[in-house]
Amino acid sequence: MMVIGQGGEAVSLRLIPYPKEVVLAQGAFGLSQRLQVEAAAGQLALLSEQINTDLARARLKPAPLQASKALGYSLRLVGPKAPEAQPPQLRAGAGPEDYALEVRPWGVTICAAGEPGLFYGVQTLRQLIRANRQGDQLPCLRIRDWPSIRWRAFQDDLTRGPSSTLANLKDQAELGAFFKLNIFTYYMEYQYAFSKHPEIGPKDGSLTPAELKTLAAHAQRLHLNILGNQQSFGHFTAILAHPEYAALRETPYLLCPTNERTYQLLDDLYSEVAPLLPFPFFNVCCDETEGLGQGPSKPLAEKLGVGSLYVQHLKRLHDLIQGKYGKRMMMWGDIILRHPDHLGELPKDTVMLTWGYDARPSFEDQIIPFAKSGYEFFVCPGVNCWSRVLPHFSMATTNIRNFVRDGAKHGAIGVLNTAWDDDGENFNAPNWPGSAWGAECAWNASTIAPEDFNRRLGAVLFGERGDHFGRALESLSAPEICGLPNAEFWKNEFGQKAGNAETERQQWEKWLTPARAAMEHLQACRAEATANAELLDYFMFGARRIEVCAQRRLDRLEALAAYASALKAGPGEAETQIAKAQAPLRRSREALEGLQKRFAELWLRENKPYALDWTLNRYREALARYDAILKGLDDARTAAQAGRPLPAPQAIGLEPAER
Repeated sequence: MMVIGQGGEAVSLRLIPYPKEVVLAQGAFGLSQRLQVEAAAGQLALLSEQINTDLARARLKPAPLQASKALGYSLRLVGPKAPEAQPPQLRAGAGPEDYALEVRPWGVTICAAGEPGLFYGVQTLRQLIRANRQGDQLPCLRIRDWPSIRWRAFQDDLTRGPSSTLANLKDQAELGAFFKLNIFTYYMEYQYAFSKHPEIGPKDGSLTPAELKTLAAHAQRLHLNILGNQQSFGHFTAILAHPEYAALRETPYLLCPTNERTYQLLDDLYSEVAPLLPFPFFNVCCDETEGLGQGPSKPLAEKLGVGSLYVQHLKRLHDLIQGKYGKRMMMWGDIILRHPDHLGELPKDTVMLTWGYDARPSFEDQIIPFAKSGYEFFVCPGVNCWSRVLPHFSMATTNIRNFVRDGAKHGAIGVLNTAWDDDGENFNAPNWPGSAWGAECAWNASTIAPEDFNRRLGAVLFGERGDHFGRALESLSAPEICGLPNAEFWKNEFGQKAGNAETERQQWEKWLTPARAAMEHLQACRAEATANAELLDYFMFGARRIEVCAQRRLDRLEALAAYASALKAGPGEAETQIAKAQAPLRRSREALEGLQKRFAELWLRENKPYALDWTLNRYREALARYDAILKGLDDARTAAQAGRPLPAPQAIGLEPAER
């Protein structure tokens, strides 16, 4: 990577992914003059619309469109006195995603070797306008850029409860393309509206064929491919729960590979998805097949071995996907790595998806077996969002960087940066730091420092002038709260006997400090944001949940102390202390009720209604617990007024009952 400039100015440019070559020059190009966009007619509409959107966000005048007779893939954003000039030079052997961009005092010129490269050059121009403008001027510079890895994918899990609306999927596609990602995939078990099997997909939470077709067409304009996906072995619990499919159970979780109707069902499912997608790859999944060989297939497994049984199933799927639907089969690589002696038996055109989500220093043990066996492969890290209040940003950063680095070293043809909604409570928006970091690493083979990326992200994603978003992520990465599990938030704070009050107080206050610092930075970022400001609401909601999680525990300590005083006090003072015990609990209840309402609002911005009640019911249960305790305290106050003994904290629910 070449970066040339005086005083570190080129390094300070805020661009994601960062270009391979940047050379700063003298001068600047003014954007407040009368401008026009010039490009070949076939490419003009979308690209000029994108440029004008960012000009409008910068409160600059629109640039009218002017069709150009220029040959090749080029675009200019120029003032009225722009001369005819030689376009910037591409590198030797440039591919279709290469582009070159030059800012001169009279305008911006982009040229490319193909339509994707021209599109990516425009995304860099948009980022220059959004994140690197000084007043109404862009610095003069030259950029040459190209990707290090061919395929760069991100994912939305559509089958663990949340089912993104078509509008949200389109928004994700546009933002992914903005970061120069070229594959958008989804994960699917059962939340699809299969016309041949209408009982499978929930009516208010399924991706429809019409939506998938519309999404594919929308993404194609953005040089983004939609990769089809259907779980095809394990993770089949929701479908196999229907009595119509009981005979197909190897286990309640796993399809039986010795029942021919298994392949009839899978053929039906594929037939409603694969023909709708132009992209030539299709992911059949087949990961985590625990229980294989323990059901009806047990005799065959004992004869052939579980590894052979697994391979036999994958060959049948290959016959369907490649032979019938003309797609190149992709599969998760975890199970075949457990049976390395059978790896070579799989069809050689299979694309292996090797995955892992921890922060280990090396992933070569999951890569080298595929590389040595001659299979093309993707490396598949993750944004580490699953079952968490907010993603584990620290773990995701290391995981993505190291896995992509090792994949590039051994010839990976792609990166699929995963996101999973395991407990059905995740939002999509907080995944964007991890998805954008995945785009950075895939484009540049993990050569960019995370600190540089974090400094750039808020400006590129939101158009903020400062660095509030990066500082918010730093606060949310504090070890006390980073990646806080949803299970911790839902833990009954009254379900454990109180320990040392001062020790507990110090613990929860350590949570509050970074959570509140993050909220301050997020609010400041939102005040400055010119783009995608609505995404910040989800980060603020997550930070607020962390704050409330800690504050509830502090409020419980306050209530316990007040009630302990009531137990020792006379009648009049006891009533006062009981009221003091109720006040913090009412505060916590009010906070939970506010979160419940906000969760529903944010959910329906992104998702269809299905599964919303899964989380709302958790809030209802927590609120009911507070109502019961507050009623118990009301009863205790009545007892105090009547001169009767007060019930023990355990009887009210402030502490767990003695066993």
